[in-house]
Amino acid sequence: IIPTFTRKTIFGYKAIVISTLAIAFVGYFVWGHHMFTAGMSGTAQFAFSFLTFLVAIPSAIKVFNWMATLYKGSIQLRTPFYWAASFLFVFMIGGLSGLVLGSLATNVHVHDTAFVVAHFHFIVFGGVGYAFFAAMHYWFPKIYGRMYDEGWANTGWVTFFTGFMVLYFPMFILGMQGMPRRYFDYVKEFTPWNVVSSLGAILMIFGLLLIIINLVRSARHGKPATMNPWGGPTLEWTVASPPIVENFEEIPEITKDPYDFTNVKPS
Repeated sequence: IIPTFTRKTIFGYKAIVISTLAIAFVGYFVWGHHMFTAGMSGTAQFAFSFLTFLVAIPSAIKVFNWMATLYKGSIQLRTPFYWAASFLFVFMIGGLSGLVLGSLATNVHVHDTAFVVAHFHFIVFGGVGYAFFAAMHYWFPKIYGRMYDEGWANTGWVTFFTGFMVLYFPMFILGMQGMPRRYFDYVKEFTPWNVVSSLGAILMIFGLLLIIINLVRSARHGKPATMNPWGGPTLEWTVASPPIVENFEEIPEITKDPYDFTNVKPS
């Protein structure tokens, strides 16, 4: 999801394009950080470590890009915002833990441990899953023409987010203690945190079920949605919910800034 920016925002659209291309380009050359303990030369280790830290720079810029979308925005503490804020928080933890794996001094200790599992899930699900649920809860009224129960939606978010943190954060600790990944069994010293992690998995699954059941039920029996339930100023909120086959009879003319909320109210 690429946020909409204008030249007047803190970080302009050029920063978005450049940082995205930089991540894609440098990302092609960081694969070696998976092989620091495989016996590669010292020169290769330093090169791949440098490239791993280098890709962290445009990744951090992306986080500032996303945070800058709050600037001049009309913030509503409702379900889509909770998911979007969670996305930023989880993604930053994943990114910072990636620096630990990119460093030669620390990678040798946590390589191929549960630490990597935690980092992977904070990045991959933090970067995709939370953003997906944020978008789903935001555009759900437009897609299905019905509103979901926000009380249950928020309960599902709290349950899922808590379960996610309880499931994966202990893996950072287990990895630093030396527990290898991809093992079906472990020594008794690792039992307490594995039990905590298992409880987190159960809680997260329960939260996911709440979210799915609420959305499926609301898609069929939810309260009919208005054309613009969030008070959004962008074009999709100027057509019916759900949209008709032909959104516009003629090409719409853009006359307002995407952050101009003048005369824009929830309908």
